Amino acid sequence: VEDDDIPSTSMAITRKRRKRYASTEETSDGVSKSVRRVFASMMGEEEEDEEEEREGEPATAKPSAGDVFALEMELDRENKKMMKEKRPRSKLPRALRGLMGEANIRFARGDREDAILMCMEIIRQAPLAYEPFSTLAMIYEDQGDMEKSLQFGLIAAHLNPSDTEEWVRLAEMSLEQDNIKQAIFCYSKALKYDPTNVRYLWERASLYEQMGDHKVAMDGYRRILNLLPPSDGEHFMQLARDMSKSYYEADDLASAIGVMEEALLKHKSLVSVEDI
Repeated sequence: VEDDDIPSTSMAITRKRRKRYASTEETSDGVSKSVRRVFASMMGEEEEDEEEEREGEPATAKPSAGDVFALEMELDRENKKMMKEKRPRSKLPRALRGLMGEANIRFARGDREDAILMCMEIIRQAPLAYEPFSTLAMIYEDQGDMEKSLQFGLIAAHLNPSDTEEWVRLAEMSLEQDNIKQAIFCYSKALKYDPTNVRYLWERASLYEQMGDHKVAMDGYRRILNLLPPSDGEHFMQLARDMSKSYYEADDLASAIGVMEEALLKHKSLVSVEDI
């Protein structure tokens, strides 16, 4: 484990620079309701030009709650299939790849409006393809609309869940928008595909502590202790001391003593008089 992987200071776990509160616009899993609304609305949108050509035809009905639920179930099934694969398969049909490439070219040239329309058309025809959502996220980020960028980024990540770096980026964006719960959700997604990543574990545990969920936070730190190699004794001792102090402050004396006893057994030469 590299030194950069683990914060060197104590559990300043409660990082003051991240004193943020979860948004009330969330579902139980930490994902903003607006994200789900955006995806649902996508499924019922028609291009204006097409509607003009179809005058006289009955208007397309907006998706019902059942339609949205069915879509979420389909996404869940797709994600489970993709978890079993080493490389996620693109859901973008071959016939639409040219249009997707053109949308990216238009965006690169600064023609955002046309790029957005192209992405919307691709989504209409292939709603389980992550590429147009990812491009839309970049477009809105480029425009400075970080809230909308995050919404589309989350949809893209749900459709391409094995991209751990993208989940971490979305976690950081969520924190910038004062949504700790959603950030925790994103780190949890990243950890599904990289369960031994110490940095992800640390970030999530510190966020749980900020949320006041002491037990889950301590469980996260204990996982880090179990992952540290014998050669990383200094980090082990520092984290053990911080955990012991936190357990003590929470009136959990048994756990406070237990974590220091474990440190004594594994790294006896690094134990100080103060530790005893």
